[in-house]
Amino acid sequence: MTREERVIAGRYRLRQRLGSGGGGDVWLAEDEELRVQVAVKEIDVPQESERSGGDLAGRGRKEALKAAQLREHPNVITVYDVVEHDDRPWIVMEYLPGTRDLRAVVTERGALSSDEVARIGAAALDALCAGHRLGIIHRDVKPSNILLAPDHSGAADRRVLLTDYGISLWPRETRVTQSGMVVGTPGFLAPERLSGGEATQATDLFSLGVTLYFAVEGTSPFERDTLDASLMAALTTQPDVPQRASDPLSRVIMGLLAKDPTERMQAAQARELLAEALLAEDAGTGLPGRSAPLPSLPGSARAASGRRTPLLLALAALLAVGGGFALGAATHHGERGETTDPQVSAKVAATPSPTVTRSAYPYGRQVGLRTGLTPGQCVDADWKDGKFQGRPGVKVVDCYDDDPEGQVIATVGAGPASGAAAIRGECTRRTAQLRKTMADPVLYVLTPERGQSEPPASACLLFLNHATLGGPLGDFRKLGDEVYLTQLGPGDCIDVEEDEDGTYTKTLVSCAKPHDEQLVGWTRASGDGSADSVDTGELCQDTYGVNWARGQGHEMWGWYSDEEWDAGFRQVLCSVAREDGGKLPGGALKSAY
Repeated sequence: MTREERVIAGRYRLRQRLGSGGGGDVWLAEDEELRVQVAVKEIDVPQESERSGGDLAGRGRKEALKAAQLREHPNVITVYDVVEHDDRPWIVMEYLPGTRDLRAVVTERGALSSDEVARIGAAALDALCAGHRLGIIHRDVKPSNILLAPDHSGAADRRVLLTDYGISLWPRETRVTQSGMVVGTPGFLAPERLSGGEATQATDLFSLGVTLYFAVEGTSPFERDTLDASLMAALTTQPDVPQRASDPLSRVIMGLLAKDPTERMQAAQARELLAEALLAEDAGTGLPGRSAPLPSLPGSARAASGRRTPLLLALAALLAVGGGFALGAATHHGERGETTDPQVSAKVAATPSPTVTRSAYPYGRQVGLRTGLTPGQCVDADWKDGKFQGRPGVKVVDCYDDDPEGQVIATVGAGPASGAAAIRGECTRRTAQLRKTMADPVLYVLTPERGQSEPPASACLLFLNHATLGGPLGDFRKLGDEVYLTQLGPGDCIDVEEDEDGTYTKTLVSCAKPHDEQLVGWTRASGDGSADSVDTGELCQDTYGVNWARGQGHEMWGWYSDEEWDAGFRQVLCSVAREDGGKLPGGALKSAY
Protein backbone atom coordinates (compact mmCIF):
# COMPACT_ATOMS: atom_id res chain seq x y z
CA MET A 1 0.00 0.00 0.00
CA THR A 2 1.46 3.37 -0.98
CA ARG A 3 1.77 6.22 1.46
CA GLU A 4 -1.22 8.03 -0.05
CA GLU A 5 -3.36 4.90 0.38
CA ARG A 6 -2.87 4.61 4.13
CA VAL A 7 -6.08 4.57 6.10
CA ILE A 8 -5.82 6.21 9.50
CA ALA A 9 -7.86 4.76 12.36
CA GLY A 10 -9.82 2.68 9.87
CA ARG A 11 -11.59 5.77 8.54
CA TYR A 12 -9.43 8.54 7.07
CA ARG A 13 -7.77 7.62 3.75
CA LEU A 14 -4.73 9.79 3.02
CA ARG A 15 -4.78 11.24 -0.48
CA GLN A 16 -2.12 13.93 -0.74
CA ARG A 17 0.38 15.74 1.47
CA LEU A 18 -0.68 19.38 1.81
CA GLY A 19 2.24 20.74 3.81
CA SER A 20 4.28 20.60 6.99
CA GLY A 21 4.67 22.69 10.10
CA GLY A 22 3.47 23.19 13.65
CA GLY A 23 4.84 19.83 14.79
CA GLY A 24 3.79 17.56 11.93
CA ASP A 25 2.68 16.93 8.35
CA VAL A 26 -0.80 17.84 7.10
CA TRP A 27 -2.58 15.55 4.64
CA LEU A 28 -5.66 15.78 2.50
CA ALA A 29 -7.78 12.76 3.39
CA GLU A 30 -11.19 11.29 2.69
CA ASP A 31 -13.49 10.46 5.57
CA GLU A 32 -14.75 7.08 4.33
CA GLU A 33 -17.72 7.12 6.68
CA LEU A 34 -19.07 10.57 5.77
CA ARG A 35 -17.57 10.68 2.24
CA VAL A 36 -16.13 14.16 2.71
CA GLN A 37 -12.65 15.60 2.44
CA VAL A 38 -10.81 16.52 5.64
CA ALA A 39 -7.35 17.71 6.62
CA VAL A 40 -5.46 15.28 8.85
CA LYS A 41 -2.44 16.41 10.84
CA GLU A 42 0.18 13.80 11.70
CA ILE A 43 1.79 14.88 14.98
CA ASP A 44 5.53 14.37 15.51
CA VAL A 45 5.64 13.47 19.21
CA PRO A 46 8.94 14.52 20.83
CA GLN A 47 11.07 11.65 22.08
CA GLU A 48 10.80 12.81 25.68
CA SER A 49 7.00 12.64 25.34
CA GLU A 50 7.27 9.07 24.11
CA ARG A 51 9.50 8.11 27.03
CA SER A 52 7.19 9.71 29.54
CA GLY A 53 4.29 7.45 28.52
CA GLY A 54 0.71 8.42 29.19
CA ASP A 55 -2.28 8.66 26.92
CA LEU A 56 -0.99 10.95 24.18
CA ALA A 57 -4.11 10.74 22.04
CA GLY A 58 -6.25 11.21 25.14
CA ARG A 59 -4.47 14.44 26.03
CA GLY A 60 -4.83 15.60 22.44
CA ARG A 61 -8.53 14.74 22.42
CA LYS A 62 -8.99 16.81 25.57
CA GLU A 63 -7.48 19.82 23.83
CA ALA A 64 -9.57 19.13 20.72
CA LEU A 65 -12.73 19.14 22.81
CA LYS A 66 -11.81 22.62 23.96
CA ALA A 67 -11.29 23.72 20.38
CA ALA A 68 -14.59 22.11 19.37
CA GLN A 69 -16.38 24.73 21.47
CA LEU A 70 -15.26 27.22 18.81
CA ARG A 71 -16.65 25.06 15.99
CA GLU A 72 -19.13 27.68 14.83
CA HIS A 73 -16.72 30.62 14.85
CA PRO A 74 -16.15 31.87 11.28
CA ASN A 75 -12.46 32.58 11.90
CA VAL A 76 -11.39 29.29 13.51
CA ILE A 77 -10.44 26.08 11.70
CA THR A 78 -12.76 23.39 13.05
CA VAL A 79 -11.23 20.35 14.79
CA TYR A 80 -13.38 17.25 14.27
CA ASP A 81 -11.51 14.45 15.97
CA VAL A 82 -8.22 13.19 17.46
CA VAL A 83 -7.27 9.57 16.80
CA GLU A 84 -4.25 7.37 17.40
CA HIS A 85 -2.53 5.43 14.62
CA ASP A 86 0.98 3.94 14.37
CA ASP A 87 1.57 4.94 18.01
CA ARG A 88 1.12 8.63 17.31
CA PRO A 89 -1.80 11.05 17.43
CA TRP A 90 -3.54 12.42 14.34
CA ILE A 91 -5.80 15.48 14.38
CA VAL A 92 -8.74 15.64 11.96
CA MET A 93 -9.74 19.16 10.85
CA GLU A 94 -11.85 20.82 8.19
CA TYR A 95 -10.30 21.08 4.74
CA LEU A 96 -10.48 24.30 2.76
CA PRO A 97 -9.04 24.20 -0.80
CA GLY A 98 -6.83 27.07 -1.87
CA THR A 99 -5.68 27.90 1.68
CA ARG A 100 -2.26 29.44 2.44
CA ASP A 101 -0.75 30.62 5.68
CA LEU A 102 0.10 34.27 6.29
CA ARG A 103 3.85 33.67 6.30
CA ALA A 104 3.68 32.06 2.86
CA VAL A 105 1.55 34.92 1.54
CA VAL A 106 4.00 37.57 2.81
CA THR A 107 6.93 35.57 1.46
CA GLU A 108 5.29 35.46 -1.97
CA ARG A 109 3.74 38.94 -2.14
CA GLY A 110 5.92 40.95 0.22
CA ALA A 111 4.55 43.23 2.95
CA LEU A 112 0.77 43.53 2.80
CA SER A 113 -1.24 46.72 2.63
CA SER A 114 -2.34 48.41 5.84
CA ASP A 115 -6.04 47.79 5.24
CA GLU A 116 -5.49 44.11 4.47
CA VAL A 117 -3.47 43.67 7.66
CA ALA A 118 -6.19 45.48 9.64
CA ARG A 119 -8.77 43.10 8.20
CA ILE A 120 -6.64 40.07 9.09
CA GLY A 121 -5.96 41.46 12.55
CA ALA A 122 -9.65 42.10 13.27
CA ALA A 123 -10.59 38.54 12.29
CA ALA A 124 -7.73 36.93 14.24
CA LEU A 125 -8.49 39.07 17.29
CA ASP A 126 -12.15 38.05 17.20
CA ALA A 127 -11.13 34.38 17.10
CA LEU A 128 -8.72 34.83 20.01
CA CYS A 129 -11.31 36.64 22.09
CA ALA A 130 -13.85 33.89 21.46
CA GLY A 131 -11.39 31.41 22.89
CA HIS A 132 -10.46 33.67 25.79
CA ARG A 133 -14.10 33.93 26.81
CA LEU A 134 -14.11 30.13 27.14
CA GLY A 135 -10.83 30.12 29.06
CA ILE A 136 -8.81 28.82 26.09
CA ILE A 137 -5.36 30.30 25.45
CA HIS A 138 -3.95 29.73 21.97
CA ARG A 139 -0.28 29.91 23.05
CA ASP A 140 1.20 29.89 19.53
CA VAL A 141 -0.11 32.87 17.54
CA LYS A 142 2.23 33.46 14.60
CA PRO A 143 1.95 33.98 10.82
CA SER A 144 2.08 30.28 9.98
CA ASN A 145 -0.96 29.66 12.23
CA ILE A 146 -3.12 32.25 10.48
CA LEU A 147 -4.61 30.84 7.29
CA LEU A 148 -5.99 32.80 4.34
CA ALA A 149 -8.60 31.01 2.23
CA PRO A 150 -10.80 31.94 -0.73
CA ASP A 151 -14.19 33.39 0.13
CA HIS A 152 -17.46 31.96 -1.17
CA SER A 153 -17.03 33.85 -4.46
CA GLY A 154 -13.59 32.30 -4.97
CA ALA A 155 -11.58 35.48 -4.29
CA ALA A 156 -8.20 34.41 -2.94
CA ASP A 157 -6.99 35.15 0.61
CA ARG A 158 -10.28 36.71 1.77
CA ARG A 159 -11.21 34.36 4.62
CA VAL A 160 -9.06 34.57 7.76
CA LEU A 161 -8.80 31.47 9.93
CA LEU A 162 -6.84 30.76 13.10
CA THR A 163 -5.52 27.20 13.18
CA ASP A 164 -3.96 24.93 15.81
CA TYR A 165 -6.42 26.43 18.30
CA GLY A 166 -6.43 24.58 21.60
CA ILE A 167 -3.89 22.02 20.39
CA SER A 168 -0.85 24.20 19.77
CA LEU A 169 0.74 23.36 23.12
CA TRP A 170 -0.19 19.72 23.14
CA PRO A 171 2.69 18.22 21.09
CA ARG A 172 5.18 19.98 23.42
CA GLU A 173 3.21 19.75 26.66
CA THR A 174 5.27 17.01 28.31
CA ARG A 175 8.52 18.80 27.59
CA VAL A 176 7.28 22.00 29.16
CA THR A 177 5.84 20.49 32.32
CA GLN A 178 8.79 18.17 32.97
CA SER A 179 11.57 20.71 32.53
CA GLY A 180 9.90 23.92 33.61
CA MET A 181 11.28 25.60 30.50
CA VAL A 182 9.51 27.71 27.92
CA VAL A 183 9.56 26.40 24.37
CA GLY A 184 8.70 28.57 21.41
CA THR A 185 9.98 30.92 18.75
CA PRO A 186 11.57 33.94 20.47
CA GLY A 187 10.41 36.40 17.80
CA PHE A 188 6.73 35.81 18.58
CA LEU A 189 6.73 35.02 22.31
CA ALA A 190 5.81 37.67 24.87
CA PRO A 191 8.65 38.77 27.17
CA GLU A 192 6.95 37.24 30.21
CA ARG A 193 6.83 33.89 28.42
CA LEU A 194 10.54 34.12 27.60
CA SER A 195 11.23 34.70 31.29
CA GLY A 196 9.28 31.60 32.30
CA GLY A 197 5.81 33.04 32.89
CA GLU A 198 2.52 31.34 32.11
CA ALA A 199 0.61 31.70 28.87
CA THR A 200 -2.25 34.18 29.30
CA GLN A 201 -4.66 36.22 27.23
CA ALA A 202 -2.09 39.01 27.28
CA THR A 203 0.64 36.74 25.83
CA ASP A 204 -1.68 35.81 22.95
CA LEU A 205 -2.25 39.52 22.28
CA PHE A 206 1.48 40.26 22.25
CA SER A 207 2.02 37.46 19.72
CA LEU A 208 -0.78 38.89 17.58
CA GLY A 209 0.96 42.27 17.66
CA VAL A 210 4.21 40.75 16.39
CA THR A 211 2.28 38.89 13.69
CA LEU A 212 0.56 42.06 12.44
CA TYR A 213 3.90 43.92 12.47
CA PHE A 214 5.38 41.11 10.34
CA ALA A 215 2.46 41.26 7.91
CA VAL A 216 2.57 45.02 7.31
CA GLU A 217 6.37 45.45 7.35
CA GLY A 218 7.49 42.10 5.94
CA THR A 219 9.82 41.40 8.86
CA SER A 220 9.57 40.70 12.58
CA PRO A 221 10.22 43.68 14.89
CA PHE A 222 12.69 41.61 16.93
CA GLU A 223 14.57 39.84 14.16
CA ARG A 224 18.33 40.29 14.54
CA ASP A 225 21.45 38.63 13.13
CA THR A 226 22.17 36.51 16.21
CA LEU A 227 20.10 34.56 18.69
CA ASP A 228 21.34 36.66 21.64
CA ALA A 229 20.49 39.88 19.85
CA SER A 230 17.02 38.64 18.93
CA LEU A 231 16.34 37.64 22.52
CA MET A 232 17.67 40.95 23.86
CA ALA A 233 15.39 42.80 21.43
CA ALA A 234 12.32 40.79 22.44
CA LEU A 235 12.98 41.38 26.13
CA THR A 236 14.17 44.98 26.25
CA THR A 237 13.90 46.88 22.97
CA GLN A 238 10.97 49.03 21.95
CA PRO A 239 10.39 48.23 18.28
CA ASP A 240 10.39 50.89 15.62
CA VAL A 241 6.97 52.21 14.70
CA PRO A 242 5.81 50.38 11.54
CA GLN A 243 6.26 52.72 8.60
CA ARG A 244 3.73 51.15 6.24
CA ALA A 245 0.82 51.04 8.67
CA SER A 246 -1.97 53.56 9.03
CA ASP A 247 -2.12 55.52 12.28
CA PRO A 248 -4.84 53.35 13.90
CA LEU A 249 -3.07 50.12 12.89
CA SER A 250 0.27 51.43 14.22
CA ARG A 251 -1.36 52.25 17.54
CA VAL A 252 -2.77 48.72 17.75
CA ILE A 253 0.55 47.08 16.96
CA MET A 254 2.60 49.24 19.32
CA GLY A 255 0.00 48.89 22.07
CA LEU A 256 0.02 45.11 21.81
CA LEU A 257 3.82 45.08 21.93
CA ALA A 258 4.05 46.73 25.36
CA LYS A 259 6.58 44.77 27.43
CA ASP A 260 4.58 44.89 30.67
CA PRO A 261 1.47 42.68 30.30
CA THR A 262 -0.48 44.84 32.77
CA GLU A 263 0.04 47.84 30.51
CA ARG A 264 -0.50 46.04 27.22
CA MET A 265 -3.41 47.21 25.06
CA GLN A 266 -6.64 45.41 25.87
CA ALA A 267 -8.57 43.48 23.23
CA ALA A 268 -11.54 45.89 23.28
CA GLN A 269 -9.39 48.91 22.47
CA ALA A 270 -7.51 46.98 19.79
CA ARG A 271 -10.83 45.97 18.21
CA GLU A 272 -12.00 49.61 18.10
CA LEU A 273 -8.77 50.82 16.49
CA LEU A 274 -8.78 48.03 13.90
CA ALA A 275 -12.35 48.97 13.00
CA GLU A 276 -11.21 52.61 12.71
CA ALA A 277 -8.37 51.52 10.41
CA LEU A 278 -10.79 49.65 8.18
CA LEU A 279 -13.23 52.57 8.06
CA ALA A 280 -10.45 54.98 7.17
CA GLU A 281 -9.31 52.78 4.29
CA ASP A 282 -12.88 52.23 3.09
CA ALA A 283 -13.33 56.00 3.04
CA GLY A 284 -10.38 56.27 0.67
CA THR A 285 -8.09 58.09 3.05
CA GLY A 286 -5.19 55.75 2.35
CA LEU A 287 -2.37 56.21 4.81
CA PRO A 288 -3.31 59.23 6.93
CA GLY A 289 -0.58 61.56 8.02
CA ARG A 290 0.17 61.63 11.71
CA SER A 291 -0.62 64.97 13.27
CA ALA A 292 1.46 64.10 16.31
CA PRO A 293 3.95 61.36 17.19
CA LEU A 294 2.64 58.25 18.80
CA PRO A 295 2.53 58.55 22.58
CA SER A 296 5.26 56.91 24.60
CA LEU A 297 3.79 53.53 25.44
CA PRO A 298 3.97 52.21 28.99
CA GLY A 299 5.81 49.01 29.65
CA SER A 300 8.53 49.55 27.04
CA ALA A 301 11.95 48.73 28.43
CA ARG A 302 14.51 51.51 28.11
CA ALA A 303 18.11 51.53 29.25
CA ALA A 304 17.60 54.78 31.17
CA SER A 305 14.53 53.67 33.09
CA GLY A 306 16.51 52.51 36.10
CA ARG A 307 14.01 49.64 36.59
CA ARG A 308 15.54 46.18 37.05
CA THR A 309 12.72 43.87 36.03
CA PRO A 310 12.56 40.08 36.14
CA LEU A 311 12.87 40.18 32.36
CA LEU A 312 16.33 41.72 32.53
CA LEU A 313 17.37 39.33 35.26
CA ALA A 314 16.19 36.42 33.19
CA LEU A 315 18.20 37.78 30.27
CA ALA A 316 21.30 38.02 32.44
CA ALA A 317 20.83 34.41 33.46
CA LEU A 318 20.30 33.45 29.84
CA LEU A 319 23.48 35.08 28.57
CA ALA A 320 25.53 33.70 31.47
CA VAL A 321 24.61 30.05 30.98
CA GLY A 322 25.64 28.06 27.93
CA GLY A 323 26.81 31.09 25.95
CA GLY A 324 23.26 32.33 25.60
CA PHE A 325 21.98 29.35 23.63
CA ALA A 326 20.97 26.30 25.67
CA LEU A 327 19.68 27.35 29.05
CA GLY A 328 19.09 25.16 32.06
CA ALA A 329 18.43 26.17 35.64
CA ALA A 330 20.49 29.24 36.50
CA THR A 331 19.98 29.15 40.28
CA HIS A 332 22.97 28.50 42.61
CA HIS A 333 22.52 27.31 46.17
CA GLY A 334 24.81 28.62 48.93
CA GLU A 335 28.10 28.44 47.04
CA ARG A 336 30.74 31.09 46.52
CA GLY A 337 29.30 32.05 43.18
CA GLU A 338 25.97 33.06 44.75
CA THR A 339 24.98 36.68 44.32
CA THR A 340 25.37 38.95 47.34
CA ASP A 341 22.26 40.99 46.47
CA PRO A 342 19.38 39.24 48.26
CA GLN A 343 16.72 41.04 46.18
CA VAL A 344 18.35 40.07 42.91
CA SER A 345 18.87 36.52 44.11
CA ALA A 346 15.21 36.13 44.96
CA LYS A 347 14.14 37.37 41.54
CA VAL A 348 16.47 35.05 39.67
CA ALA A 349 15.29 32.07 41.72
CA ALA A 350 11.66 32.94 41.09
CA THR A 351 12.07 33.28 37.33
CA PRO A 352 12.69 30.02 35.43
CA SER A 353 15.43 30.25 32.84
CA PRO A 354 14.02 30.39 29.34
CA THR A 355 14.70 27.95 26.57
CA VAL A 356 15.18 29.52 23.15
CA THR A 357 14.38 27.50 20.07
CA ARG A 358 16.19 28.98 17.10
CA SER A 359 19.08 31.20 16.13
CA ALA A 360 18.61 33.81 13.42
CA TYR A 361 20.26 31.35 10.99
CA PRO A 362 19.27 27.91 12.32
CA TYR A 363 21.52 26.02 9.87
CA GLY A 364 24.34 28.56 10.06
CA ARG A 365 24.99 31.88 8.36
CA GLN A 366 26.65 30.23 5.34
CA VAL A 367 23.45 28.33 4.56
CA GLY A 368 21.51 31.58 4.85
CA LEU A 369 18.08 30.23 5.78
CA ARG A 370 16.10 32.09 8.44
CA THR A 371 13.65 29.27 9.19
CA GLY A 372 13.78 25.50 9.42
CA LEU A 373 13.14 23.40 6.33
CA THR A 374 10.04 21.21 6.08
CA PRO A 375 9.25 18.13 3.95
CA GLY A 376 8.13 18.97 0.45
CA GLN A 377 10.03 22.25 0.11
CA CYS A 378 12.19 22.59 -2.99
CA VAL A 379 15.60 24.27 -2.96
CA ASP A 380 18.50 25.50 -5.01
CA ALA A 381 21.98 25.08 -3.54
CA ASP A 382 25.19 27.08 -4.02
CA TRP A 383 28.03 24.61 -3.38
CA LYS A 384 30.93 26.84 -2.38
CA ASP A 385 33.24 23.92 -1.47
CA GLY A 386 32.54 21.76 -4.53
CA LYS A 387 29.44 19.85 -5.63
CA PHE A 388 27.74 18.20 -2.65
CA GLN A 389 30.66 19.13 -0.38
CA GLY A 390 30.59 21.27 2.76
CA ARG A 391 27.62 23.45 3.68
CA PRO A 392 25.95 25.13 0.69
CA GLY A 393 24.03 28.34 0.52
CA VAL A 394 20.40 27.23 0.29
CA LYS A 395 17.43 29.07 -1.19
CA VAL A 396 13.85 27.82 -1.01
CA VAL A 397 12.26 27.95 -4.49
CA ASP A 398 8.90 27.09 -6.05
CA CYS A 399 8.68 23.38 -6.86
CA TYR A 400 6.74 23.94 -10.07
CA ASP A 401 7.96 27.23 -11.51
CA ASP A 402 11.67 27.31 -10.67
CA ASP A 403 13.10 23.95 -11.92
CA PRO A 404 14.49 23.12 -8.45
CA GLU A 405 17.82 21.43 -7.88
CA GLY A 406 16.74 19.52 -4.77
CA GLN A 407 13.84 18.72 -2.47
CA VAL A 408 13.39 18.10 1.25
CA ILE A 409 12.00 14.56 1.43
CA ALA A 410 11.92 14.16 5.21
CA THR A 411 13.16 15.78 8.39
CA VAL A 412 14.72 14.10 11.42
CA GLY A 413 14.45 15.64 14.87
CA ALA A 414 17.38 15.40 17.24
CA GLY A 415 17.08 13.07 20.23
CA PRO A 416 19.35 12.67 23.25
CA ALA A 417 21.57 10.17 21.42
CA SER A 418 21.14 11.42 17.87
CA GLY A 419 24.60 11.98 16.46
CA ALA A 420 25.40 12.84 12.86
CA ALA A 421 25.74 9.17 11.89
CA ALA A 422 22.36 8.27 13.40
CA ILE A 423 20.63 11.19 11.67
CA ARG A 424 22.19 10.29 8.33
CA GLY A 425 21.17 6.67 8.85
CA GLU A 426 17.58 7.75 9.47
CA CYS A 427 17.62 9.96 6.35
CA THR A 428 19.00 7.02 4.38
CA ARG A 429 16.16 4.82 5.62
CA ARG A 430 13.41 7.36 4.98
CA THR A 431 14.52 8.11 1.42
CA ALA A 432 15.45 4.54 0.42
CA GLN A 433 12.28 3.70 -1.53
CA LEU A 434 12.29 6.96 -3.47
CA ARG A 435 15.99 6.72 -4.31
CA LYS A 436 15.37 3.30 -5.84
CA THR A 437 13.17 4.96 -8.47
CA MET A 438 15.68 7.70 -9.32
CA ALA A 439 18.67 7.77 -11.67
CA ASP A 440 21.93 8.76 -9.96
CA PRO A 441 20.42 10.37 -6.81
CA VAL A 442 22.46 12.16 -4.15
CA LEU A 443 21.32 12.26 -0.53
CA TYR A 444 22.50 15.33 1.39
CA VAL A 445 21.71 15.80 5.08
CA LEU A 446 21.57 19.42 6.25
CA THR A 447 22.03 19.54 10.02
CA PRO A 448 21.30 22.56 12.23
CA GLU A 449 23.97 24.79 13.69
CA ARG A 450 25.17 23.68 17.09
CA GLY A 451 24.36 25.55 20.28
CA GLN A 452 20.58 25.82 19.89
CA SER A 453 18.44 24.36 22.64
CA GLU A 454 15.56 23.64 20.26
CA PRO A 455 17.12 23.44 16.79
CA PRO A 456 15.11 22.71 13.67
CA ALA A 457 15.06 19.16 12.45
CA SER A 458 17.83 17.96 10.16
CA ALA A 459 16.67 18.01 6.54
CA CYS A 460 17.02 14.96 4.26
CA LEU A 461 17.49 16.44 0.77
CA LEU A 462 17.67 14.62 -2.55
CA PHE A 463 19.55 15.95 -5.57
CA LEU A 464 20.63 14.43 -8.88
CA ASN A 465 24.09 14.22 -10.36
CA HIS A 466 24.28 16.30 -13.55
CA ALA A 467 20.58 17.27 -13.57
CA THR A 468 17.93 19.33 -11.84
CA LEU A 469 14.79 17.72 -10.46
CA GLY A 470 12.41 19.65 -12.66
CA GLY A 471 9.69 19.56 -10.01
CA PRO A 472 8.50 17.71 -6.90
CA LEU A 473 9.29 14.03 -6.36
CA GLY A 474 7.48 10.96 -5.10
CA ASP A 475 4.58 11.60 -2.74
CA PHE A 476 4.85 15.35 -3.29
CA ARG A 477 3.65 15.10 -6.90
CA LYS A 478 -0.03 15.26 -7.78
CA LEU A 479 -1.94 13.17 -10.28
CA GLY A 480 -2.66 15.36 -13.30
CA ASP A 481 0.62 17.25 -12.99
CA GLU A 482 2.66 17.85 -16.11
CA VAL A 483 5.94 16.16 -15.20
CA TYR A 484 9.53 16.33 -16.30
CA LEU A 485 11.69 13.28 -17.01
CA THR A 486 13.64 13.46 -13.76
CA GLN A 487 10.46 13.53 -11.66
CA LEU A 488 9.49 10.07 -12.90
CA GLY A 489 10.57 6.55 -12.09
CA PRO A 490 9.67 2.87 -12.33
CA GLY A 491 6.06 2.18 -11.40
CA ASP A 492 4.74 5.54 -12.59
CA CYS A 493 2.13 5.79 -15.35
CA ILE A 494 1.81 8.67 -17.80
CA ASP A 495 -0.31 10.02 -20.61
CA VAL A 496 1.67 11.49 -23.51
CA GLU A 497 0.71 14.23 -25.96
CA GLU A 498 2.87 15.33 -28.88
CA ASP A 499 3.18 19.09 -29.16
CA GLU A 500 3.36 21.13 -32.37
CA ASP A 501 7.13 21.55 -32.07
CA GLY A 502 7.70 17.78 -31.93
CA THR A 503 8.28 17.64 -28.19
CA TYR A 504 6.11 15.65 -25.82
CA THR A 505 4.11 16.63 -22.76
CA LYS A 506 3.95 13.94 -20.08
CA THR A 507 1.14 13.94 -17.49
CA LEU A 508 1.28 11.84 -14.32
CA VAL A 509 -1.83 9.64 -14.09
CA SER A 510 -3.13 6.80 -11.98
CA CYS A 511 -2.07 3.32 -13.11
CA ALA A 512 -5.49 2.08 -11.98
CA LYS A 513 -7.09 3.80 -14.97
CA PRO A 514 -6.28 3.42 -18.70
CA HIS A 515 -3.02 5.19 -19.57
CA ASP A 516 -0.55 5.59 -22.42
CA GLU A 517 2.65 4.24 -20.88
CA GLN A 518 4.00 2.58 -17.76
CA LEU A 519 7.57 3.33 -16.74
CA VAL A 520 9.68 0.26 -15.94
CA GLY A 521 13.25 1.36 -15.22
CA TRP A 522 16.31 3.45 -15.97
CA THR A 523 19.31 2.51 -18.08
CA ARG A 524 22.48 4.45 -18.88
CA ALA A 525 23.80 5.03 -22.38
CA SER A 526 27.46 4.12 -22.71
CA GLY A 527 30.05 6.15 -24.58
CA ASP A 528 30.17 9.90 -24.93
CA GLY A 529 28.17 10.49 -28.10
CA SER A 530 25.25 12.88 -28.45
CA ALA A 531 21.69 11.86 -27.67
CA ASP A 532 20.95 11.71 -31.41
CA SER A 533 23.57 8.98 -31.81
CA VAL A 534 21.76 6.62 -29.40
CA ASP A 535 18.69 4.58 -30.33
CA THR A 536 17.04 4.86 -26.92
CA GLY A 537 14.11 2.66 -27.92
CA GLU A 538 16.46 -0.14 -28.91
CA LEU A 539 18.48 0.40 -25.74
CA CYS A 540 15.33 -0.06 -23.66
CA GLN A 541 14.27 -3.09 -25.72
CA ASP A 542 17.65 -4.75 -25.05
CA THR A 543 17.45 -3.92 -21.33
CA TYR A 544 13.81 -4.56 -20.48
CA GLY A 545 12.02 -5.93 -23.56
CA VAL A 546 12.35 -9.61 -22.71
CA ASN A 547 10.54 -8.98 -19.43
CA TRP A 548 7.97 -6.40 -20.47
CA ALA A 549 7.24 -6.52 -24.20
CA ARG A 550 7.75 -10.08 -25.51
CA GLY A 551 4.61 -11.49 -27.14
CA GLN A 552 2.31 -9.07 -25.34
CA GLY A 553 1.46 -6.65 -28.15
CA HIS A 554 3.66 -4.14 -26.33
CA GLU A 555 6.73 -2.16 -27.33
CA MET A 556 9.48 -0.34 -25.44
CA TRP A 557 10.11 3.41 -25.51
CA GLY A 558 13.03 5.40 -24.16
CA TRP A 559 12.79 8.90 -22.71
CA TYR A 560 15.74 11.27 -22.34
CA SER A 561 16.46 15.00 -22.12
CA ASP A 562 18.74 16.73 -24.63
CA GLU A 563 19.61 19.48 -22.17
CA GLU A 564 20.43 17.15 -19.29
CA TRP A 565 22.25 14.77 -21.65
CA ASP A 566 24.66 17.51 -22.67
CA ALA A 567 25.27 18.23 -18.98
CA GLY A 568 26.31 14.62 -18.34
CA PHE A 569 22.97 13.04 -17.38
CA ARG A 570 23.08 10.16 -19.91
CA GLN A 571 20.18 8.33 -18.30
CA VAL A 572 17.28 6.86 -20.30
CA LEU A 573 13.91 6.13 -18.68
CA CYS A 574 12.29 3.12 -20.31
CA SER A 575 8.56 2.64 -20.67
CA VAL A 576 6.19 0.05 -22.08
CA ALA A 577 3.27 0.99 -24.37
CA ARG A 578 0.87 -0.72 -26.75
CA GLU A 579 2.16 -1.33 -30.27
CA ASP A 580 -1.12 -0.14 -31.81
CA GLY A 581 -0.93 3.20 -30.00
CA GLY A 582 -3.93 2.49 -27.79
CA LYS A 583 -4.08 2.87 -24.05
CA LEU A 584 -2.88 0.27 -21.61
CA PRO A 585 -5.73 -1.05 -19.46
CA GLY A 586 -6.10 0.02 -15.87
CA GLY A 587 -3.95 -1.90 -13.43
CA ALA A 588 -0.18 -1.97 -13.23
CA LEU A 589 1.61 -4.30 -15.65
CA LYS A 590 3.91 -6.90 -14.17
CA SER A 591 7.21 -8.17 -15.47
CA ALA A 592 7.08 -11.54 -17.23
CA TYR A 593 10.02 -12.75 -15.17
